[in-house]
Amino acid sequence: MANGRNLIFIFADQWRAGAMGFAGEDPVYTPNMDRFCEESTYCDHAFSTFPVCSPHRASLMTGKYPLSAGFYTNCKRGLPLRLRDEELCIAQVLKGQGYRTAYIGKWHLDEPEQNHCPAPASGARDWDAYTPPGIRRHGFDYWCSYGTYDHHLSPHYWRDDDKMICPGKWSPEYETDEVISYLEKQGKDERPFALYLSWNPPHSIYSEVPERYLKQYDDVALKKNISLTGLHHHTGERSEMSEEELRLTTRQYYAAITGLDEQFGRILRFLKESGLYEKSIVVLSADHGDMMGSHGLMGKHVWYEEAIRIPLVIHIPENRKDRCRTCIGSQDIMPTVLSLLDIPVPDTVEGGDLSRYLTEELEDRERVCFLCACPGRLELVEEFAREGLRPQDFGWRGIRTQDYTYIMELGYHPGEKARRHLYDLRKHPLEEREESEEERRDLMKELEGRVMDWLCRQQDGFYRSWETACDSL
Repeated sequence: MANGRNLIFIFADQWRAGAMGFAGEDPVYTPNMDRFCEESTYCDHAFSTFPVCSPHRASLMTGKYPLSAGFYTNCKRGLPLRLRDEELCIAQVLKGQGYRTAYIGKWHLDEPEQNHCPAPASGARDWDAYTPPGIRRHGFDYWCSYGTYDHHLSPHYWRDDDKMICPGKWSPEYETDEVISYLEKQGKDERPFALYLSWNPPHSIYSEVPERYLKQYDDVALKKNISLTGLHHHTGERSEMSEEELRLTTRQYYAAITGLDEQFGRILRFLKESGLYEKSIVVLSADHGDMMGSHGLMGKHVWYEEAIRIPLVIHIPENRKDRCRTCIGSQDIMPTVLSLLDIPVPDTVEGGDLSRYLTEELEDRERVCFLCACPGRLELVEEFAREGLRPQDFGWRGIRTQDYTYIMELGYHPGEKARRHLYDLRKHPLEEREESEEERRDLMKELEGRVMDWLCRQQDGFYRSWETACDSL
């Protein structure tokens, strides 16, 4: 039986775990988030299983591993990919328990409309989509959303028809207005509610941030593992920048997070003043991180900490545990949240219910997170198709333990050489040095065996591709 608590789940796009004051890593000003961390449970080993937007979101909603949910890349122009109608999502489970449900902000789980119509009546273009009422909203009733659109200073939304709404505000500010408006209307209704808010910043376009936040970062330090030589995305796209340009981009990235902090503060104040705070589970998180020049990389889609480690902070009324050190992956969040609400976890879920590690003085330091990513750019998908191969069976797979990251890489083009990567995060937290196969062969063999067992259980075609491409340890 549900305990009647509300759920408010707030997550940003491309926000890495270190980019919050409380984390003590990046020089970011986030006073509201920091106070929230102090009065909540801060999860310091939370990871994006597949550090790309749509795959993480599919996992977040279904409790499945991204590939099990059908996601090997983003919902994008030219690919027939969306969250399948038959998938059971958290809002559908909550509705079955009498919850009112709402979704505000970026969805990015529907197929772009231009895949089927060159000029949709909604005005959606490129990767964007209007998701009409019905099964494609997967249980969310109140709706103020869009597919994906990165012009944060001039956003647009749809509600229950295809008329585009253009508010003329920075997207997090408008979405926070919508959240508070929704919350104001819930006070007289005794039924619990579940509200998901998805902010798009600090995702690129980085320059799309109000100037008032940028002014706070006139002099910003870059991380020690920054490299400007051949700066690129891991999938191969070039992203040449001078040090001055990267410094500006970093300022813009941090500024957007400070802007999010201000909006988060508005929501917290309303929750506390209205009495909802102590009646609600409140979650603050992200879908993946951003390299921001570390290791010579921009964006996500790679196994380094800047891309895979995400903020995860959970306020549980009357809970006293301040930190959780157990590894938590994307697919674990849905079952854990349901359990915190005393709602049974569906059999379709593949992730673990980790609620006890949030509420009891227990940790599972042996628990691991499995990681994955696949070639997803349209030209790469087509390249694999020409070779009679599936992009889902390539890319990289790996495991993140408490202290190590181990990666098995097949690359983003057919025929690339197989590579192994091992990082000891106790010795090299910035992953500036890989452990050698000669020194750590036994550990690599153990970790590779665990990954292969997982791939076999998931019926992941990477298993056979790996066996074909490389020699055993």
